[in-house]
Parts: sequence; structure tokens; C-alpha cells
Amino acid sequence: MSDIGYDVEQRFGNVRADILEKPASGQIVIVEIDAQSLHALNHWPWPREYYARALQKLNAAGAAQIAFDIDFSGYSTDDQDQILVQAIAESDARVILPTLRQRASVFDEQFVESLPIEALRKNVWLASVNIDPDQRGQLNQYSYGTTSAGITRPSFASMITGIAGNMDESFAIDQSIDPTSIPRISFLELMSEKPLPAGLQGKNILIGTTALELGDRYPISRFGMVPGVVIQAMASETLIQKTNFKDFGRLPGLILAASILLAAILTRKCSYQALTTIALVTIFALMGLLIAIEYLGLFTYSNIVGLFFLLVYIVLQKFLMTNKALKTSQYVNEVSRLPNEAALLKRMSTRKFGYIATARITDFTEVLVVSDPDSRIDLFRNLASRLRFLASDEKIYHVDSDMIAWIVKSEYAKDIPSYFDIATAMLHAPVMAKDTRIKINITFGISDKTVDKAKLASGQAFAGGKKWAWYDEQVDHAIGQRLNLLIELEQAIQDGNLDVVYQPKWNLSANKLDGAEALVRWSHPQRGEVSPEIFIPILERAGRIDLLTFYVLQQALDDLSDWEKQRPGLTCSVNIAANLLGDSKFVDKAIAMVEDSPANNAQIVFEVTETAALACPEQSVYTLNLIRNAGIRVSIDDYGTGQSTMSYLQRLPVNEIKLDKSFVKTMTTNNPNRVMVQSTIKMAHALGLKIVAEGIEDQACMDMLTRYGCDIGQGWYISKPVKSDAFGATWIDCGREQARLSA
Repeated sequence: MSDIGYDVEQRFGNVRADILEKPASGQIVIVEIDAQSLHALNHWPWPREYYARALQKLNAAGAAQIAFDIDFSGYSTDDQDQILVQAIAESDARVILPTLRQRASVFDEQFVESLPIEALRKNVWLASVNIDPDQRGQLNQYSYGTTSAGITRPSFASMITGIAGNMDESFAIDQSIDPTSIPRISFLELMSEKPLPAGLQGKNILIGTTALELGDRYPISRFGMVPGVVIQAMASETLIQKTNFKDFGRLPGLILAASILLAAILTRKCSYQALTTIALVTIFALMGLLIAIEYLGLFTYSNIVGLFFLLVYIVLQKFLMTNKALKTSQYVNEVSRLPNEAALLKRMSTRKFGYIATARITDFTEVLVVSDPDSRIDLFRNLASRLRFLASDEKIYHVDSDMIAWIVKSEYAKDIPSYFDIATAMLHAPVMAKDTRIKINITFGISDKTVDKAKLASGQAFAGGKKWAWYDEQVDHAIGQRLNLLIELEQAIQDGNLDVVYQPKWNLSANKLDGAEALVRWSHPQRGEVSPEIFIPILERAGRIDLLTFYVLQQALDDLSDWEKQRPGLTCSVNIAANLLGDSKFVDKAIAMVEDSPANNAQIVFEVTETAALACPEQSVYTLNLIRNAGIRVSIDDYGTGQSTMSYLQRLPVNEIKLDKSFVKTMTTNNPNRVMVQSTIKMAHALGLKIVAEGIEDQACMDMLTRYGCDIGQGWYISKPVKSDAFGATWIDCGREQARLSA
């Protein structure tokens, strides 16, 4: 048995002993040569008359047998030897003296037997005190006797109890017997004049050393280091209590374990998990069975091989289950337990296919709100159940969080529009998710190339407002272009390669420059001039428009600070995207940038579109108040394109409104637009708001706006947007303004 097996066997044995613990029978009494005896009787070895006196006193107490676990193989003085011989001869109790079989020398293969001196061998019984340590040096087994030079000697325990066995066999010392329950008397009591305790009549006495100074201690598995005389007593108790069970070895445990497991396997009704559970239960059952058998005093056997067999089976079974689970899990979606994209790709790689179809849940966010993980399993399974008969092999694959896919049955391949009409009709009714009915919106995609292209097709269908779509490579290319453009645009902002340009704003009543609007232009090194109508929506969709706004605002603040030295009091407008009004971090940072600038806060105008202000009125009022309270002016841009009224705008904390150019450009020729512009100017002034008109492209338009009392004009007729240095040269130095005044 390996070291591990030995340790486990001993630990199990100790557990059984703990459970079955019992007291000694009381038939064996130990007379201890203990520390107090050594101290009182002063020297060692003792004169043999001490043992003679002990014999006499024990005889007087009615002891049946007196066994000495003390070496008498050496001579003392003649007088002392004779005193002990005389005491033995006069003893009514049977006297047992020890023999010891040992090697003749350290390296000698021959054995000799150490016997008591010849004079002491008369009138005594000789018994072997040999004990054989196991591979760990522990004395857990005890023999029935030894044979030396053809002479057989019974062991001490066999001699004391009168129970014999095969000399070639041993038995396990019963460690469930509590050694502290074995009656004990100090040798010192035998030397005193006081009578011995009652109850020694008919008892078997074992005399031996227990003092640490004298050694004679050996380890046993349950109790550790134990005096040799106690081991002899426990072996004797084992025979007295008949717990020297016949040991049938390791085979019964193995047979029982294998039989139970084999029976479970042969039923073919047990899953891998169930077999593992049976194996675990069998381990505890075998341990319990052995405890019961030993308690009944029948026999014993070793469970260790059977237990190892079961443990190896459990580990192997666990390995196989884990391996199978890993193989299975890579082809199963964790959310729905449906086959996943890897399973679909495997199917496509092994067999021919025609078309791959996908179904995307376009309102999946709402589905998440009204469902939980368990109900979504049910949702996807019911969804798959409806569409299964449209799929090849009737298999539906869960390929994305919001998408399923399948291979189109060949019989539908010639009429794909009708095919998706059927699929749409099948999903018209709500889908059950546990106890919840969920109405889902689906768009379909189809491709004869790859799963990814079918996925993209469903996205293209949704973007185009269609129920289904073939994969369109041109659309895919455009998406790729937008992604590349976004990366290049972010790099241009980081490197400062965007141009901030300024379009002058003219004070129509005072006939002088009022300020400018900051705009942005991108001259791409490869693509050429890229329109703001292209790159601004890209940044907005990507949620990065704040980067561009900060870039423009900082440049505008720097330039305004420079202009302030020559033309104090000019204003500069900066456009704020709609989605930034709800971004508190952006608003806080923008305000901080203005406050850190040398320019007066009132010279900065944040332009917000009418649509943005109306999108979330409460949020808009809160944010615009923050801006106004910081001293920054607020303008409503593109007024007239939304659904607001002037009275509604009155509730917003704004300073000015900016008429949309679509009305201004045509006001000289379009009467409704002219009326709208004139009435708006009057109402704005009535509300205390300044009004700006953009889109002035001729003198007639400018003159009409001036007559109507418009405050500020802006447009190509006044000036196209120009770079900062050109604006400074032509407007700040007053040349362009003087030219206009003289015109």
C-alpha cells in the first residue's frame, strides 16, 4: 500500500475507533513503574527483592496472573536473585516472565532469544513481548506469538488471556478501547505497608514501565506514543473483548464498490451526474457498513481499495462530464440554450448550404426591460419553435444577443420575398416568455455568403425601414468609410488639423460689425474638403461631438481675446449640439473654459437649435439657466424649423433667436416668408429678445431686414466664413467695415 493509502487507512480506522469507543473490561490491571516510583525508590535498576515484595502483596490481594514486562535476562546478586526465585515459588498466582527474539548483532541474519536467567525460569510461564512496527514505525498490529530456534512462544496477550492463534498471523490492536479506562496501580503502592485497593481478586496484573526516563514507548495510530506495557494491555483487552476480528483484506471493499457501481451502470437509467452521486453515497455506505460489522463483532476488512476505486471513478467521471460540457458549451448559447454561431459555422463547414437568414429583434432593449434571464430562455425557445419549420434540419441558431439565424430550406429558395412574408406572419402574434406575452419587432436579413453578411443585412433592413433585405456590399462599404472617417477625424482634432472659420455678424441698426459665428472646416490631405454636413453627424452618432465643440470653443476664445485688444466688445457664437444639453460634464467644462478666458463671458454666445431646446424642455431650461447664470448669452438657432411658438420660447432663458436662412433667403420674393420674418421680429422685440437673421444673399434682403428692425444680419452677402487671420485682417482692422459703410 502506498504511503497515501496507508495514511488514509489509518485515518479511517481512527474515525471508526472514535465512533465505537468503549472502556476496558477491567480484567487487566497495570502496575506502573512510574516517575513517582523511580523517585521514591531512588535508583534503577531496582533490587529484585522489590519485585519479590510486589509478588507477595499481589498474591495476598488475590491476583490470578502476574506478568512482568521487565527484562530479567541479566544476573543480579545471588541473594537478590534467590529472593525473587523464592517469591515466585511461593506465588499462588501464575507468574509470566518475558522473552525477546532479536538479531544476534546489527548485521547478523541469525536471531537469538533473550530469556530470563535460568534460576528464574522455574515455576514461571514464558511469553514473548516482541512487537513488530509497521512501515511507519507504528505498533497497530499484534502477533499471537513468535518462534525462535524451533521453539514457539505465545505472546504476552495470548498467554494472559489464554486465547491462542496462528503464530504466523497477527491481529489489529483494538484502538476503540480507551487506554485511560484500564485500571492502574503505582508500583510504589506495592512497596508501602498500606493495603492495596479492593478489586484485584482474580485479575490479571501487568507490571511494566511508564516513566518517560525509562523509554519503552511506541507510537500507535490513534493515541500516539504509548508505553509498551499499555500496548500489551490493549492487545490483551482486544482478545478478551473478542475484537481480534478476522481480516478479509482489501478485496471485499473493492467487490462491494464495483458491484454497486456496475449495477447502477447496467440499469442504463442513470445519468453521469446520478452515477457520480451513487459513487459518493457508496463511499459513505461502505464506511458505515464496516462500522456496523465491527460493532456487531463479526469480522473486518479494508475499504481503502474500494474507496480509492470509487474516488478514481468520480474524478474520471467528473473529467469526462467536464470535457463533454466544454465540448457542448462551445456550441450552445448561454442565454437561450439554443445552438450558437459556432454550431452554425460547423454545420456550414461540413454540408452545403444555400441561403443564411437572420432575424434581429429591433426592440431588444425593451425586451430586456420586461423580461429576466429565465424568461428570455423561454422567449428565444418559443421564437425558435415558430420559425423552425422554415429552417433546414429545423434548427435555429442564437448567433447574437438580439439575433437568431438559420439555413433556409431549399424549397423556399426560389421565392425569398414570399418566404419572409411567411416568417413575418408567424411572428405577428406575441411570443410567450414564461407568463409574459411580449410583442417583438423583427427585421430579417439574408445572404448566400457568410453569417456576418446575413447579420449586416438585417441591420441594413432596419436602417432602411424594411422588413427584410439582401446583404448590400455598397452599404457595407459606406459603413466602413464612416468608421475610417471617424478615426481620421478624431486624429485631426487631436493634432489641431481642423480650421475654425468665422462668418461676420453685422449690426443692422448701428451699421457696424457685431461679432462672428465660429464654424469649422476640414481640409483632408487625401479626401480634400470634407463638408461639415458629413463629419459632424458622424461625430454625433459616435458620441464624440463634445471633442469638436471643445476644440472650436477654445479656438474661438483665444481669437476673441486677441480681437479684444483692437475691437473691444465683439461677440462670438459657438454652436452646441442637441445631445450635449443633457451632458452635465460637458456643460460644466464649457462654462469653465469661458470663465478661464480673458474675454468677458457676455461676449460669448452659445447657439442651440430650436429642436434641441424642445426635445426635453425641463432639461433644456435647467441647462440654459446654468449657462445664463454664468453670464454667457444663449441663442435659439434655426428658429422657424421646429414646432415651437414665440410664447413657448419665452419660457426658455435665452437672449436672442436666430431666424432660419430658409425664410430669410426668399423673403423678398415669397410673401408668406416675408410676413413670417416681419411678425417674428416684432414678437421677439416685444419679448425683449434680440433677433438675428442668417442667409442674407443680396442688398434687397438686407435693406428689408433693416426696415423691419432686425438687429443682426449674417450671410454670404456680408461675408463668407473666413479663417482667423483673414478675419483679423479684413474686419478687425476696420478696412472691410469702412468699405461697407462707404458703399
